[in-house]
Amino acid sequence: MIINRIWAMPNKWTFKIKPITDLLARYVKDGKGWADPFAGQTSPAEYTNDLNPVSCAKFHIEAVEFCKLLRHNLTGCLIDPPYSYRQVTECYRIAGRKASAMDTSSNFRSRVANEIAPKIRLGGISISFGWNTEGLGKGRGFEIIEILLVAHGSSHNDTLVTVEKKIKM
Repeated sequence: MIINRIWAMPNKWTFKIKPITDLLARYVKDGKGWADPFAGQTSPAEYTNDLNPVSCAKFHIEAVEFCKLLRHNLTGCLIDPPYSYRQVTECYRIAGRKASAMDTSSNFRSRVANEIAPKIRLGGISISFGWNTEGLGKGRGFEIIEILLVAHGSSHNDTLVTVEKKIKM
């Protein structure tokens, strides 16, 4: 397993942070066969979704519902949800919706992981972003191959990037 810690300026758009941009260039390449249920404005994935209707994503539905629509045999996925319950609430408000208790619980992330994990092909890659390195996990057939800690300095939380490979169905 590779573990790196690199300093970079924070950015609202995770994929615009230089060390993260570099990591994505190594794994995602042209984005074909990749899915991103929380795409925002800068996702390199072929299949994109974001709850915010003004984002440039192809779909604007709940992340779990988007994952249910995805085909099997995906090359990989990008999981960059809001990192805190407060951020979830803000994202829903921006999209003109009210976050439910389920949306601001630990189930928020695991419901998406449970839907998307089976759709990634054997040998496929999952790249998760947040304030922890939970990723999709061993229980869903993945093993960690790389962790990138992006320190932002001052009072900013680090952005943690977990790269996993699917090793069993």
